[in-house]
Amino acid sequence: MSDSDRVPLMFRSQLEGRGKIQYAGDAAPASEWVKQWLECCPPVPESADESVPLWKQGRTKSPVKMPEFGRGVEIKQYTISWRLVTNSGQDEDVIRPVIGAKGLPFYPGSSMKGAFWRSCPPEKREEYCGGEVVEDGQRSAKPGILRFHGGFPADMSWGDKDRLVDVVHSQQKRQVMENTVTSANVQISLYQCQLQFGISSNKQLEKQEWDEIWQIWEKALGHGIGSRVSAGYGRMAEVKSADRVLLSVNLSGCGLRSQLLNRTPEFRPNMFKAALRGHTLRLLAGVTDANIAQRLTKQLWGGIDEKGDDTGAIVGQLGIDFTAEELDFGEHKYKPNGRNVVVMPTYDLQTGTLDLLCVNNTYPQRELKKFVTILIKFSLLLGGFGKSWRRVDHHLFYKEYFERNDKPAMGCHWEFAENSEDFYLTAATSDLKNITNFLKDTQQKVIDWLKLNNLEPGNSPATWREVWHPDKVEVWGRIAEDKNSSKAIHWFHGAYSGNKSIKQTDLTGKLNQIGRIWHRMYPRYFKTRSGELKRKGKEYVELLTIFPDESDKTQDFIEYLQNQSDFIKLWPTEE
Repeated sequence: MSDSDRVPLMFRSQLEGRGKIQYAGDAAPASEWVKQWLECCPPVPESADESVPLWKQGRTKSPVKMPEFGRGVEIKQYTISWRLVTNSGQDEDVIRPVIGAKGLPFYPGSSMKGAFWRSCPPEKREEYCGGEVVEDGQRSAKPGILRFHGGFPADMSWGDKDRLVDVVHSQQKRQVMENTVTSANVQISLYQCQLQFGISSNKQLEKQEWDEIWQIWEKALGHGIGSRVSAGYGRMAEVKSADRVLLSVNLSGCGLRSQLLNRTPEFRPNMFKAALRGHTLRLLAGVTDANIAQRLTKQLWGGIDEKGDDTGAIVGQLGIDFTAEELDFGEHKYKPNGRNVVVMPTYDLQTGTLDLLCVNNTYPQRELKKFVTILIKFSLLLGGFGKSWRRVDHHLFYKEYFERNDKPAMGCHWEFAENSEDFYLTAATSDLKNITNFLKDTQQKVIDWLKLNNLEPGNSPATWREVWHPDKVEVWGRIAEDKNSSKAIHWFHGAYSGNKSIKQTDLTGKLNQIGRIWHRMYPRYFKTRSGELKRKGKEYVELLTIFPDESDKTQDFIEYLQNQSDFIKLWPTEE
């Protein structure tokens, strides 16, 4: 063993063979980094029921004394509902927490002061946070009465070695633009961590004023703290963002859970932002060129603006916050070779609330809400969220697929839940005219968004693989009697006519290649004469969204849909 091997990974340079942990292709270095970190921290208490989110569990007091704030510091505790990302900035290309006494992560007091200042009423900022004053022509700093001591873990429940190694894997380019290899990166983030925050004052304050100070801090927490807050990170379970909610929608869904690098399953709320951002890009790319589509998408959802040699972060206008109210976890087990059992983690969300947040006020809220409403309806009409969102849930719509117990789980299924009737799309007539009208209206709303940005629609859409333009995409639909009446689901696994098949083609995709077709079973609704929204028996609208390529197999399949099937072409249509 060389002397350098005795140095913990945390203190090594981020170089190949020394301390490089950001490459997600090999989880071992990051796992070892976390293991070495936790060995120097206080012991982790025994975990409670893993089926219950940590922030809902009764906390187990740490067996050792945790750091405490000094005398005179007012303290309150809050719990991260999902994950907290803070970047120490100490390692190149690695996002990992600021680490302080006893090796514990903490939220810096300077960051706390900045978040408090942004949420503080302007007339109180100088008193509480200080500022710059001018006396006799001289500028000087005036301290505020408050001191911000940051946030520390309330106990050691954050130190779950299986949960600390987070993964960031942007697939936007691969899913929307072109089939290409995308890389995943490691970040170290705190999972459902309970933090205690401290604030003190250099003068005596009454209880009423302290209550007002904590209300300001809770308003700051409502915006989210740390990094990646627009993707759902940094939100507190006890604090809601009511003043920032643009719209709320109740959802139910089932499908496959994502997995961390060490195969630990996790229901990851950032999948909602990923889907909505991707659809924003597809829709914009159908009415303008690629550069403008990307710029406007970044203005809405955030990103990195690249101009020549300069790069800058764009905060974006929109963020998401997701609250799972009834969420169950399960497993799908199968034997691909008849012997070894493979386990795939699943989720079943009975009800949850997705909040779309207005992070900045650049756009008029009324227009922004119109655009986001169309986006949500579009996303639920034609697809889903998370892993395998381009396919319907085979457990729901093709149970016999698993009869031999040798097939992996596939697909997902999402619906609007109770109290979200305003988002439902009806399909009262057999020609599915309402869906056609919605798709036309969707493109018009996107054009209106361009005009709101003082831009006109162009005649040359982006040349990406998935672009929402009449020359680039087709939507076909039919009415299915019930969940067992899907026709297209069989075409993905066998012939659709004679010996003609689209299985494992460029259209349906195959290993390491994303297909060019989406399949959806959308519950069929209609409105009664009194205006009441009702489900049409057990029927579904079966939808195929196709981004055609020039291959003979794809063209043959589209010809079959048009001439030999009961599918109707819903978009584009002849005027």
